[in-house]
Amino acid sequence: MSNKKFEEFINQQTENADSKPIDWDKKRANWIRDLGAFYGSIESFLKPYIEEGKIKMAYGKKKIFEEHLGEYEAKNAIIFFGSNKVKLEPIGTNLIGVEGRVDLIGPNGKVKFFLVNNTTKTQKISVCEQPPLPEENGFEENCTWKIATSPPNLIYFDLEQNSFFDALMEVANG
Repeated sequence: MSNKKFEEFINQQTENADSKPIDWDKKRANWIRDLGAFYGSIESFLKPYIEEGKIKMAYGKKKIFEEHLGEYEAKNAIIFFGSNKVKLEPIGTNLIGVEGRVDLIGPNGKVKFFLVNNTTKTQKISVCEQPPLPEENGFEENCTWKIATSPPNLIYFDLEQNSFFDALMEVANG
């Protein structure tokens, strides 16, 4: 590593340390709020099937521990249909480049949902890159839930009824 690269690294770390401190209580509260909105969307997608008795949805609580946020409880869900059972598991909010993640887990695999800036289309995950702080991206006011492909080159798709149905069928051998 060159001295110039090290100098840039140190300057960036100093700038980050001097920036506005993160309100961790607010971050946790926003995450819980956004998680509730996520489940509200899922319920609205499934509503006709729930009303017909073809799908059942049950909620529980999951304990999550995250650095700076401590231990807290977050809502999780199980979706039952036919002989299938799939889970919606919240992963957390203290993640690189996103404001939150929920996994849809079924017998045929996993699909990841990310809370990202609503203009985000792609993201390359690299161990060497220093990610921007969420506040620099305007995440708190401009977030939306999206479905992502697998790393290292994530491609985000809007979370809509059809994309959720596709994800549900994928994890349930549909």
